[in-house]
Amino acid sequence: MADSDNSRTLPAITRRKEKPEHGTSESLPHNIDRRNLLPITARLLSRLVAERGDHGRPSGPTPVRKMWPRWYACHQQHMRVTRLRQKLEKQLLEESGGLPIVTVSNVGIHGVTEVHSFADINRMAPQLDAHHLSRLRAELRSHRRRWKEADRRLGYGETVALEQELAERAGIAGRVMWITPPSSLTEVTAKLHCLIVTHDANLKLKDTPWPELRTMLKDLIRIAEKREPKPCDGFGYHGKAAGVRGILNLATQYQDATSKLGEGLPKTSQIPLRLLAIHAMELYLNAFLLAKGVDPATIRNLRHDLSARTRMASDAGLVLRKRTVAHLARLSEINEYHLIRYAPELLSALSQLNRVMATLDELSRKVQKMLRALS
Repeated sequence: MADSDNSRTLPAITRRKEKPEHGTSESLPHNIDRRNLLPITARLLSRLVAERGDHGRPSGPTPVRKMWPRWYACHQQHMRVTRLRQKLEKQLLEESGGLPIVTVSNVGIHGVTEVHSFADINRMAPQLDAHHLSRLRAELRSHRRRWKEADRRLGYGETVALEQELAERAGIAGRVMWITPPSSLTEVTAKLHCLIVTHDANLKLKDTPWPELRTMLKDLIRIAEKREPKPCDGFGYHGKAAGVRGILNLATQYQDATSKLGEGLPKTSQIPLRLLAIHAMELYLNAFLLAKGVDPATIRNLRHDLSARTRMASDAGLVLRKRTVAHLARLSEINEYHLIRYAPELLSALSQLNRVMATLDELSRKVQKMLRALS
């Protein structure tokens, strides 16, 4: 990594090249220790954030997944500038002959005093004769001149100022991210990574809670790797060329199946009904977005994120009640789609079934109405 770059423009975080037919480009190593924990976490987060893409600015606060890349880019540049400052400082000391200070003997309690400024010399005036004072001023002036000339050649002062600016920017970005509520495990991982990098960058703190936080970070990145979906843009992905009408019909079929399944269904058998309902919501939103010209690949990359779909649909003109928008965001926040598929024991954590059905009903009515108007 070059140390000569002290540009104030933050570098973008880019993805490594991937081969979709073989899944992700790299897997986590078997052993994760102090040497590789933070770099591995950063690579995984960069990939996950990039794969989520940017689907338009959501209403409300900036999400953590958009904050983390900006903070990390700022942090990386700060580290580069710090290394550059250290290198320039060593060169500056060698070229100028040391710090611009003068040592005075037989003065003060300890008999030796370091003079850093002309004000220091003036304070010692009662203890020194005029010749000695004149010599000290000339010596300090000479040291300062050599220091300034070397500083001007090397750009040390500008680098110090940039280092301080980047440290302040990274600190502010990190503090804002810590107080922003996360909406996914990826965002929780990003917040914890930022916390550890900021306060325990060398992973050497032994007092609680730092060892425990490092263990939690390892757990989170292992979970993130297991949950990371494989790319589905390959040749055999079905539905790639599906039209608006076909997806709308499929959504209607899922909604009809939901209604039939719900007739006389006991509370203990709600999980299949919820799965059908949520999938129907996703299909209705997909149909609307396709009709509005959104690229199918962009929609596929949303995976099961109803909140992102709702934001895009709202930006495209779909008007839903505030309660419905909030419920769709809630479904994504608690990851209800995955809970009902893989954690049926957490039924009590799910939203009310009548709220699910009301959201589906409003989506179906308003999407079909707008699509009829478009056609």
